[in-house]
Amino acid sequence: MDDFPPDISMNQSVPHHAAADDNASLSSGDDISEVENPNEIITYPPKERFRLGIFDVMCLVINRMIGTGIFISPQRIMQGTHSTGASLLLWFAGSIYCLAGVHVYIEYGLNAPRYIFRGVEQSVPRSGGDLNYLQYVYRKPGYRNDTVLLSTCLFGIAFICLGNMAGNSISFAMRIMGAAGNDDPKNSTVRGIALGVAVLTCFIHTISRRGGLFLNNVLAIVKIMILLLIVVTAIIVGAGGLDTPNVIGENTKPSKAFDGALSDANGYAQSFLAIIFAFSGFEQPNYVLGEISHPRRKHPISMVLGVSVVILLYMAVNISYMVVVPFDQYIDDQRSTAQVFFELTFGKISNTDQGKRIFDAFLAIASLGNIIVMTYTAARVKQEIAKEGIIPFAKTFAQDRDMSLGRLLKFFQRKGWFTSLLRIRWFSPEEHMERTPVGAFALHLCFVFILIFATWGMTPDDTYTLLTRLSAYTINAFFGVLLGVGILILRFWGPPAAVQVDDTPVQPPIPTTWREMTGRHISPVLSVLSAVVYIAGGLWPIVTSWIAPTGDIKKSDEEQHESIKWFLVPAISWSIIAAGVIWFLGFVAVAWWTYRNYRTVFNVEKKPHFEDANAHDSVGENGGQGGAGFVLVHETVYLSWTGGDFRKRKTAEPVPDHGMEEATGNHAMNDFAGTDFDAYLRQKEDPQQQQQHQFDTGYGSGFRP
Repeated sequence: MDDFPPDISMNQSVPHHAAADDNASLSSGDDISEVENPNEIITYPPKERFRLGIFDVMCLVINRMIGTGIFISPQRIMQGTHSTGASLLLWFAGSIYCLAGVHVYIEYGLNAPRYIFRGVEQSVPRSGGDLNYLQYVYRKPGYRNDTVLLSTCLFGIAFICLGNMAGNSISFAMRIMGAAGNDDPKNSTVRGIALGVAVLTCFIHTISRRGGLFLNNVLAIVKIMILLLIVVTAIIVGAGGLDTPNVIGENTKPSKAFDGALSDANGYAQSFLAIIFAFSGFEQPNYVLGEISHPRRKHPISMVLGVSVVILLYMAVNISYMVVVPFDQYIDDQRSTAQVFFELTFGKISNTDQGKRIFDAFLAIASLGNIIVMTYTAARVKQEIAKEGIIPFAKTFAQDRDMSLGRLLKFFQRKGWFTSLLRIRWFSPEEHMERTPVGAFALHLCFVFILIFATWGMTPDDTYTLLTRLSAYTINAFFGVLLGVGILILRFWGPPAAVQVDDTPVQPPIPTTWREMTGRHISPVLSVLSAVVYIAGGLWPIVTSWIAPTGDIKKSDEEQHESIKWFLVPAISWSIIAAGVIWFLGFVAVAWWTYRNYRTVFNVEKKPHFEDANAHDSVGENGGQGGAGFVLVHETVYLSWTGGDFRKRKTAEPVPDHGMEEATGNHAMNDFAGTDFDAYLRQKEDPQQQQQHQFDTGYGSGFRP
């Protein structure tokens, strides 16, 4: 099998006339048949016309940010502060923290990682989000140069464990039962529904990427309408249109706004952690950056617009709650603030439980939207983690596969069934013939099952609270701090060397500072300020969560969440972080043992394939070096244990590591010497040798020796 036709180099852009045609582009995946090399992983972004536009990316941000947080968190925050003024200040601080995070992610997304391509050093946006940026900044310690880094294992293990929607699946199950009138469902019923919705969303994204994105966009619009409904309802209450008292004056009176405010550090930490959770989700476009059309232009615009819409709605909704909900019910009521709001407004219209059921229905929609978007984006990140070779069966979890709805529609087309329906463009087989990260979806679903079953002994409400706090503490706060510190490292210590992906001589001048690389579009002052704010916002709950609560905060937590001790969230979070360190050390130990006994070293060989971002817009050949830049259209990854001596040694004397050249023998005749690709090409000329080599070194996983 010839994976790479001789007229298309693996490291060079598709010719302009070929790139202009989707059917001729390697990004479609149609020109490359199923791979045969057991160590080879090939991934493809979607075709250009199926990439994400500004509206799609805005909906990713809106749908992920507007979840259960804005309905549940206001009560947690008020209970942690006992002050309407302090609560509003925390929400304002959360908005600043969110905007600082947006700047950090835009700066990373447009400028890292970096490659030397066609003699010019430049960034090429790619999916993976935090994984790419942590690897770019924190290149040491590592097993070998740029191979299996500690930063990779830290983020990879944490994201695989917590980067899912198990908590929101539980919330969806509780709220859908509440909307149906069952306020006290069985624990097993809730968890059964949670598992069902998790399976359903993975199935939808597996068979139809476009169908999943369509649902995401619809749910994003519905969520905006729900929040606008809350704001309009509060305006009507303020105007006297409903038989509900207007308590905004009492809640925000300057003499009482800060009266009785607590000084408990843990209470403020948990409050801000709840705000971090409510604002989390703005980073979603970076998780799928490689699937955005013209990412240099559309990514920052859509991200800023989406986040701005959410921040304005959040502040308006919090003020709307204060119009309707008295301060005492914020503190003493076991129901969430949003539920009280709907019961005091819509519930009074019908004098029934209609207000609560409306609230539960809206919260179910919010949870479902979060599940839809997070399943789509998290699977892409887990695919990139698997491509690093740090987990068993890496190829299984990283490889794209075509299990799309388009195959079924193609079958109908061949049979002559539903011909009139298939003439509609939306139902055309070509509209749904896309490869998806099926293995990554399976990995994602596996850990949803694990978390739901692991928390079976807790109440559904406690399960949701624990899982959302763990995600906010570890994924958002801890790694957010590392990303903020990374910006400061790049600014004051300088960036690492770029990866050269072709043989074109490097053209001077070569940028040497991060300021030169980011250009005039990123202000150095704003960059540093945003990083500092993002670091401070993440460190606050990380540190103060270890301070035991006292007084009313302790009593409130014990009453509402009996099974969640105050130290449980930071203890579990740091245990997961420690697991990443242990995983890295374990990998290094296995690799050391393998080298001593087999003289082989683990190798990750990535061969990206770029094309001009303007190739489909009839722009000249030099467009890639302009504002549009290049995009990744296809990547081949080889995970292998390579070396010259595959016989196990009788003695395990230590052998100095002089680099890949010595470990891989004298095969330095091409650019792929010392990798599986080198062996794969050479063995094609001798089938017997190929069979013997695969018997000796063919591993389906980058982890097993």
